[in-house]
Order: sequence, then C-alpha cells, then structure tokens
Amino acid sequence: GKRYSFAGDRQYVSASVVKAMLLACFLDIKSLAHEQLSTTDRFELRAMITLSDNDAADEIYRQVGDAHLYNLARRLGMRHFSVRGYWANAQLTSDDQALLMEHLPSAIYPRYYAYARSLLSSVVTWESWGIPQVARPRGWNVFFKGGWRGTDRGQLIHQVARLERRGQVVAICVLTDGDPGTGYGQETVYGIARRLLG
Repeated sequence: GKRYSFAGDRQYVSASVVKAMLLACFLDIKSLAHEQLSTTDRFELRAMITLSDNDAADEIYRQVGDAHLYNLARRLGMRHFSVRGYWANAQLTSDDQALLMEHLPSAIYPRYYAYARSLLSSVVTWESWGIPQVARPRGWNVFFKGGWRGTDRGQLIHQVARLERRGQVVAICVLTDGDPGTGYGQETVYGIARRLLG
C-alpha cells in the first residue's frame, strides 16, 4: 500500500512499455463489445507483448487509438500520460506506469484478465532481462513489459513489472534515457531491481 519514487513524475518517451496499455485497452474494447478474440487478434497481441513486435503494435494501436489510451489513463488516475498520433511517442512517467501494474486487475476487465497475465508472463527469454532476471529466482511471479530505442540523448531502456508472491504484490517501473548502450541500461534496471528486492 506504500509508494516510493525517484523523479516519479518526470516524463519519458514510452517506446514499447506502452504496449502493456495497448493490451489492456484492446482487451477492454473486446470485453465491452462482448466479442471473442479472433485468431488474428491473438496472433497480434502475442507478437506485440511476447516479442515486442512493432508491426503488431501498429495494428493494435490502429484499433485502439489515442482516446482509449487516455480513458485508461484517467480510469487509473495517471496524471502525466500523453499520446498523439503514434503509440511509440507516448509520454509517460514511472509513477503512472507503476499504477498500471499495481492496479492491473482493475485495468483489464475480468473476461480477459487471465489471458493478459499469460502474455505478460511469457515474454521471450532474450527480452527477460532486468526485473524478471532478479525476481524469478527469488520466487516471484513476474508480469512485465520492456522498451528500448535510440534517442537524441543516447539509448533509452525502460521496464515495468507486477510481481506476485504468497499474497504480496509489488509494482516496479524503471525508466532511463541517455544510456551509452543497451547493456548499460539493462544493467541499470537489474541493479535497481536487485536493491529493491534484496
């Protein structure tokens, strides 16, 4: 029930971290319309989350749009989220993304919540650096999404996660920019997670 942050309201460009919000919005659209997920829907969602496929995210974003992302942000009490015209350029903060993971059960309607969890816990091994690398050996179930891209400051490396263990829930979000390389950013996320989880 407690929250701690360092520069938690500083905005960063989202990169692929926002795909967790896209997932929640798309599943909620289907839930509210009482629609089943098609084979194509499931293929696109799995590619977007477990492989971080950008073409799949483009298709999901085409159906979700900015309005649904803003609706989700308002519903969860996000204060600094913004997006216009393209998912990867969304602006977000660590406080707001931690809120998403803390309140994931209410962010996604019950019909597809188990399905969302299955995707967020099945990210491919080579993208499971940082928080899951620390948390899984300590017995936590990890539901997460990472993001990375180059910026005019250097390399951007993000990761957001929900951890569950024996009734405990911990939400962690680490956002970085200006890293000299991908490995440096991943080690930063790993180091923060290790200090938080002991």
